[in-house]
Amino acid sequence: MELCAGQLWPGRWADCDLQRAGRKPRLKAKGKAMNAIAFATLLVLQGGYSVVDPPYPANAYQGGTVVAVLEIEAGSVAGSRILYGDDPFVSPAMKALQSWRFPGDRGDGSAIVIVNFRGPNLYAVGSAASELKLRDHPAGLPLPRSVTEPRYPADSMGQGTVALHLRVARSGAVERTTVLKGLGSLTQACSDAARQWKFNPARNITGDMIQSDVYAVCVFRQPVLGKP
Repeated sequence: MELCAGQLWPGRWADCDLQRAGRKPRLKAKGKAMNAIAFATLLVLQGGYSVVDPPYPANAYQGGTVVAVLEIEAGSVAGSRILYGDDPFVSPAMKALQSWRFPGDRGDGSAIVIVNFRGPNLYAVGSAASELKLRDHPAGLPLPRSVTEPRYPADSMGQGTVALHLRVARSGAVERTTVLKGLGSLTQACSDAARQWKFNPARNITGDMIQSDVYAVCVFRQPVLGKP
């Protein structure tokens, strides 16, 4: 479900109906700029997370994927390592992930983040799953084996980023997706694709397969018919 201004500020529920009808919410003139900034900030802080969007490289003519392991300390990223990365997506992805913030109750430790930059040339169909050959295989962590690119909905004209929290089952399949940052109809497209991703499951210290958590980011660029 998408949030609207009325769901973020008390006394503004009537604005939800205006937004759904395609009309702008009634913002008071005084403090209008501050309200706009607060709205954008709150959207990326749902659940205690702060998500920074990776920019889509202007020189990219096809999509790609970046897989990183982040070391979380007191909710901040204390370190990071690239496990897989297609050019030219590594730099913008890692720069954005360094600024992510996690809820305090998550605890310290490692987190796997997969950033998929959807190719801009295919319009309404997704691609087949891409097998990933990781540079490293950190022990115990859930590591992606294959990633399916999301489709681009035929009725969408947007671009931007969707961020999800994934629960990976002991089988290595994604059993649940939770939206951290949505983007209209692109949210469902990202979630549908992420549910097809396959992982080598996490393992505990005795080597048993266990449930685990992973973060997924889908970066959409408005499709074009050919090379820009």
